[in-house]
Amino acid sequence: MKSLVAAVVVCLIAPLAAQALAADKARGRILYEARCVGCHSESVHRRESRKARSFDAIRAQVARWDAAQGGVWKSEEIDDVAVYLNDSYYGYPCPAQICLEQKAALRPGR
Repeated sequence: MKSLVAAVVVCLIAPLAAQALAADKARGRILYEARCVGCHSESVHRRESRKARSFDAIRAQVARWDAAQGGVWKSEEIDDVAVYLNDSYYGYPCPAQICLEQKAALRPGR
């Protein structure tokens, strides 16, 4: 009986833990608008000579600019901003460990 209860608890908690690990696009937008819009207009992300050519490159640019501004964001916040920018402007494949929602949508049988 105890093992059945434990299995049920694990089944209920596991999806919540996965959601907690996924980047938060809405929070990424708020962070970006609060800290980046002053210098970056939409045209920066739409230009042909953009530096970011992959999701990892977007994340690296976000981390670089965060460091230049004092490095106040945690790794999760950098992920959030990168997901927001990628979803809004770039559309590159997102690593499954960061974008769990995309991974779930690509699973067979969905």
